[in-house]
Amino acid sequence: MKNKTIVLVLLVLIVFGGCASQKETIVFDKPHLQVPKEEVPRVQRKGSLYSIRGGSLFSDKKDLQIGDIIQVSIVEELKSDSKNTRNTKKSNNTSLGGGIFAGIDGNDSGTGSAAIAKNLNRELGVGFGTRTNNSFTGSATSKFDESLETTVSAVIEEVYQNGNYLIRGSREIVIDGQKQMLVLSGVIRPYDITPDNTIGSSQIANLKILFEKFGDERDSLNKGWGTRMIESIWPF
Repeated sequence: MKNKTIVLVLLVLIVFGGCASQKETIVFDKPHLQVPKEEVPRVQRKGSLYSIRGGSLFSDKKDLQIGDIIQVSIVEELKSDSKNTRNTKKSNNTSLGGGIFAGIDGNDSGTGSAAIAKNLNRELGVGFGTRTNNSFTGSATSKFDESLETTVSAVIEEVYQNGNYLIRGSREIVIDGQKQMLVLSGVIRPYDITPDNTIGSSQIANLKILFEKFGDERDSLNKGWGTRMIESIWPF
């Protein structure tokens, strides 16, 4: 009997633990891009200094290959400040009363048919009443302010037909038992790469950044698993 109780408690904890809120993450899949159809090769005149496929005569296009490395300057800031309040109230008052018989010809003198109706109403009269009151008040306040400024190296993983590059980079640092992990991916244009082989995060399309911390700092900012489990099943 004791073993069955232990097994039942473990099953309940597993089920409730699965209902607890899961940690959000990012899937770094290759983005679905609409690649332009292949163009018919054009004949370039000999001696020309301007490429027909070039986007601009005055721009500096970086012709990089798969496996080349570029520097990504990450400057991102997320801010959110919202406040929601909801107040609802509902009341209902219903009453049903009075006799089921009335006097004839409006005779209410207490004699004749009116007296008979009054006596019947006294014995058979119906009275019923209900009153309900419902109210709900809720409020929520959310404030979020996070900024990230760093530099990470990324590798060119694919070159598209239109000349854009798919890049991906990662970095892991462990200092005094505190681990930080940064993963980045996105699509860039060769014309946005600066002469010092750097590109800003604001110029990256389909940008995905995952920045995680492991250690005492992360544990101090997160709720315990018991608190999360109770909040996930608390009905009120």
